[in-house]
Amino acid sequence: MTQSANPPPIIVTDAACDLPADVIESYGIHVAPLTILFGDEAFRSGIDITPDEFYRRLSESGVHPTTSQPTAAEFADLYRQLAAENQPILSIHLSEGLSGTVNAARQAARNVPEMPVTVHDSGTLTSALGLQVLVAARAAQAGYSVEQILPLLAQTHETGGMFFTVDDLSYLHRGGRIGSVRYQLGQILHIKPIITVAKTGPKVGTYIQAGRARSMAKAVDAFVAQIVEHVGAGNKLRAISLYGDSPELAEQLNRRLAETFECVYLEMMPTAPVLGVHVGPKALGVGYAAGDWPV
Repeated sequence: MTQSANPPPIIVTDAACDLPADVIESYGIHVAPLTILFGDEAFRSGIDITPDEFYRRLSESGVHPTTSQPTAAEFADLYRQLAAENQPILSIHLSEGLSGTVNAARQAARNVPEMPVTVHDSGTLTSALGLQVLVAARAAQAGYSVEQILPLLAQTHETGGMFFTVDDLSYLHRGGRIGSVRYQLGQILHIKPIITVAKTGPKVGTYIQAGRARSMAKAVDAFVAQIVEHVGAGNKLRAISLYGDSPELAEQLNRRLAETFECVYLEMMPTAPVLGVHVGPKALGVGYAAGDWPV
């Protein structure tokens, strides 16, 4: 693909995007914070509270935290600040089916006519969102326009996916993500649901169950098997594994991925605190995309 005469965009995302901090900094990616509320105390995820601090507080606090998305006014303020750089803005966010964040960004874009802002629903979250954002950032750095980057995001979403599981279903239950019957059965039987985000059908952009495992270690096997089915063993893969407060299973997962695929990009990191609210400290996840970088 040839570079466009149109200028490359500034890349914006939100705090539900899991990417290593050095990647965000080196590509100049701007992150709109989501807020974690412990009662009356508010913390911007990843800014006012680190993952370590969040999980310590989660284990010690008697108050279960909640989350709050950025407002349209906060997005508009960010877009106006970036407009001074005289480049278009590409704002890539977690699935509309999981949060109102992308709609707040769309409303803000309409209120900032002085600079073209394109808002893109990634259809996913966490490190699967992160891989889309990194594709966009790499392409923007190479001089690609918004119009050239959008098909790359669609391709990354189509050829990739994400899976996660939790050791304790109570966090998903408190957040209204699973019903009380499924929660009680899962706790009694020690079932670990394998959860993904639907890419088609009536539940597109929302959580669906893709399987189950009888232990967190078995979930590693399930993740690898699902990715093999989608990508094919031995083929090129980009992936970011995620954990809550302990990295051991994510390390095991990355070893398995490195053995099974030709990994052109393989990272691991603690998931964002704003996501930890819903999955708890003993979570394991992975976002992936097939093939090499398109740019």
